Amino acid sequence: MKKKPITANLKLLRIGGDAKTTKGQRTQGVLTGILYLAPATQASKVDVCPFASDGCRLACLYTAGHGKFSNVQNARIKKTLNYLKDRQAFVDTLKKDVEKLVKVAKKHKMQPAVRLNGTSDLPWEKVFPVGDFPQVKFYDYTKNPVRMKKFTQGKMPANYHLTFSRSETNEKQALAILPTGGNVAAVFATKKGQDLPKTWKGFEIIDGDLDDVRFTDPTGVVVGLRAKGDALKDKTGFVIHDDLGLVENAVECAMDAREILAKVEGGGA
Repeated sequence: MKKKPITANLKLLRIGGDAKTTKGQRTQGVLTGILYLAPATQASKVDVCPFASDGCRLACLYTAGHGKFSNVQNARIKKTLNYLKDRQAFVDTLKKDVEKLVKVAKKHKMQPAVRLNGTSDLPWEKVFPVGDFPQVKFYDYTKNPVRMKKFTQGKMPANYHLTFSRSETNEKQALAILPTGGNVAAVFATKKGQDLPKTWKGFEIIDGDLDDVRFTDPTGVVVGLRAKGDALKDKTGFVIHDDLGLVENAVECAMDAREILAKVEGGGA
């Protein structure tokens, strides 16, 4: 019998509110609190996802799970507006939430973790004193190449881990990040229950659906995610289709075959 996910009454962070962080509680001993804001320009003209592509916006999991309920959406809009209206007051409340999370994690002998960009992509290292909580593992997904470069260069707080998110518009940046030891999350058209491809563009793929504990991942890997919700209908290229990889492999094999044939016909070794 599975244990019930650990929860806590916090004002801004949500604990045990999704399947992946609940898996992290069970399998990794990590208690994660996630801050969910209203993404992009859902709350105001200020875009809290400034690097989001069209495919990302269409596939956003904002309305997935609990997010499909209007009261949850309204609460996220209110949080976002409060952040924009009085950032210091918001940060003060957030600090209290993190302190409570630490206490709950200690009670259950778990590692406290915080994901500040549950449905946003803000540079929290400039706003929130991440370094004041060295016992907490902060982590996020980001499409901001400047933030990701700082992370791979060791210029982010030591307890703040970033994973770059690949989209249909930033693939070149994603491929440039992987050789530096940074990780890249990518969405594949792989169906639930099926295995993800072994590699993408020559880089190893790990299963990112097993849990959300990204700060324990090996370096220089692709974090494969299966398309969910509206992402299943993607036509932008945000979702990577397995058959594209098969086509690439077929083209490479055909080229190799032509080279071998040319050598044979030319009398080469």
